[in-house]
Amino acid sequence: MNDTREEITLAKVRPHWGIFIPAFLVLFLLALPVLPFMVFLKLAQSMTAPFNPQSAPSYAWIIWFALIPDALIFSVAFLVTWIAYVKSETSLTNKRLTFRAGLLSRMSGDLPLENIESIFIIEPPIGRLCGYGTVAVTSVGGRTFPLRYIGSPQTFHAALQSAVAKAKTRRTEIKTPASSQPPQDDSRFMPKQ
Repeated sequence: MNDTREEITLAKVRPHWGIFIPAFLVLFLLALPVLPFMVFLKLAQSMTAPFNPQSAPSYAWIIWFALIPDALIFSVAFLVTWIAYVKSETSLTNKRLTFRAGLLSRMSGDLPLENIESIFIIEPPIGRLCGYGTVAVTSVGGRTFPLRYIGSPQTFHAALQSAVAKAKTRRTEIKTPASSQPPQDDSRFMPKQ
């Protein structure tokens, strides 16, 4: 007997803004070696300026020469992350979990709720501070699907657990019709003619 109820969307989430943290971390790590060099150049410029202010050399071109590659690398990392953010989505209905994530490495799937065995929440320290985490879903075959950068992972985890419990209860409620059950007397063991 098929479940003819229509599919209802219970939750639809995009990745949390924390997905951009690695791009900004790249910018910080690239700019970190340049900062002492910038301070040194500024100090050198201020030391030569008191003697002859008109002929003090300008070291701005050296700073830009060091910062432009950093800005380009950050721009590429930010653009790739932004496109991945726009293209990623997780959707939970009363029948299935649908997800798609990534840009260069793409992960997408459609998992019936009856096939979900376990659900885990993984929250790194920075994720706990910013309010995001990973909800890992394990299917019947033992395959794990990590749904990364989910905002408010406890709320999504609770909604997913509730939907899975309802789907599994609905599955056990669907019983075979009474006419297809064998008779309860001994006639079923008798030879057929």
